[in-house]
Amino acid sequence: MRSQSDTRRSTSALLYDENAETIDAILDQKPLLGYTDLIELDKHEPWYRRIYTRYVIAGWAFFGFLCLYMLRVNLSVAIVAMTVPQGPKNDSVEACPSEMNESSSHPAKHGDFHWDSVTQGYVLGSFFYGYILSQFIGGILAERFGAKWVFGGGLLGAGILTLLAPTAAKIHVGLLIAIRIFIGILEGPAFPSAGALWGQWIPPLERSIIPPIAHSGKEVGVIVTTPIAGLLCSSDFLGGWPAAFYVFGIITCVWFVFWCFFGYNSPSQHPRCSEKERTYIIAYLPKPKKLKTPWKHIWKSLPFWSIAVASTCVQFVYYVLLTSLPIYFARILKFDLQKNGVMFAIPYFFMMIVIIVSGQIADRLRARKTLSTTTVRKLQTIIGGVGSSAFLVAIGYVGCSKVGAMICITSAVAFIGFHSSGCHISHLDIASNYAGTLVGITNTLASIPGFVGPYVVGAITYENQTVHAWKIIFDLSAGIGLFGSLFYCIFFDGNEQEWNRYGVEELIEDE
Repeated sequence: MRSQSDTRRSTSALLYDENAETIDAILDQKPLLGYTDLIELDKHEPWYRRIYTRYVIAGWAFFGFLCLYMLRVNLSVAIVAMTVPQGPKNDSVEACPSEMNESSSHPAKHGDFHWDSVTQGYVLGSFFYGYILSQFIGGILAERFGAKWVFGGGLLGAGILTLLAPTAAKIHVGLLIAIRIFIGILEGPAFPSAGALWGQWIPPLERSIIPPIAHSGKEVGVIVTTPIAGLLCSSDFLGGWPAAFYVFGIITCVWFVFWCFFGYNSPSQHPRCSEKERTYIIAYLPKPKKLKTPWKHIWKSLPFWSIAVASTCVQFVYYVLLTSLPIYFARILKFDLQKNGVMFAIPYFFMMIVIIVSGQIADRLRARKTLSTTTVRKLQTIIGGVGSSAFLVAIGYVGCSKVGAMICITSAVAFIGFHSSGCHISHLDIASNYAGTLVGITNTLASIPGFVGPYVVGAITYENQTVHAWKIIFDLSAGIGLFGSLFYCIFFDGNEQEWNRYGVEELIEDE
């Protein structure tokens, strides 16, 4: 009598054999940029009809992540203009001197909010109090009901609330904090739902390219938002700093209109997806409509927890820099509002380049079997962890050198980009069928640094805006980031987990 495990193995083998036959029957396929499917398309068709549907989906998801980060980082720049600088106790002799030509050419503009560094930490971190609440449920909803409305609807709601933020701030800081918490709740499902979306649309050999490129919209969001926000805050347009909320809120609402027409949950639901592309994707990603989540196996999976620990530690570094660098540039390096936004954007431009290039290299190494998936993921993660930590520590030794500080900060942020093809995409390797749930869990844990980081920065710099205080912040971030990368490299295994197929096999057996 055959055991249940034997039945599962034979069923899984049959599943893969059928998939292989289906794939071979389609055509002899080659991957993207040299190693995915190059389906023959009618050369007489318009160029826009020759673009694969999954790339269109990824493109609009890219703009969605761009909007996501517009609504997230606008406050980091605007808060410099919204608040009155703290008193003389904060102007330590250890802070860097201002350049007279900067002060005279671009006079500082500040609002009427007398918020100390601790209050500012609460304001900046409030987004993540809400963000952590909806990560887990967002992944589950996306897997069961589709990612289109979970992803798009959350962004629409966040955009509308962003339009209300200036009024809330003028009424009371507590109301602004409440608005930011609700924005966090609405944005929380974005990454988990995207994980579910990639699980439906992206074949295995494109997972280090397409999702990271789409996710790089968040870096573009930072690159675009911070200079524009700085320019808006230093102008009189729509009252100055309120424009940093109005403009980006409206852009997000406009994006949602396009997402309604171009975003779809799966190839089978998309009316404009070609039959060849649909067959190709479904063959590589066989999946029933409903799967029973193997919670017990997830909680016991060491590879999964290595991803969770690494993601949490890396996000601590990322969020500290994302929320606090504008304050560091303004209070320590003494950049004016316009220059602050530009300088803040530079590191994320290089990070975006690293994400794209490292993703290409990672998938080429995997496709050519030069290195295993496990080795590629670990290599990317350790490069990112060691590189970013080394340059964060170096910031403390360049003092008031603006050039030196910018080189170190840019390098530290850029190295974080390696994680996009390392630990951040590993959910799809170990369990693509439950990617939304796994991303939901890890992003929930990784959201904790979002409010802990700004609070730590605020506590360390309270009446102490000094080079030494910021050295402590950078050193602490470096240690945490390095620990997460090492933990991942020790315990991660990139092979598909056996429990990823349990739901599929059980449904087949029932049939």
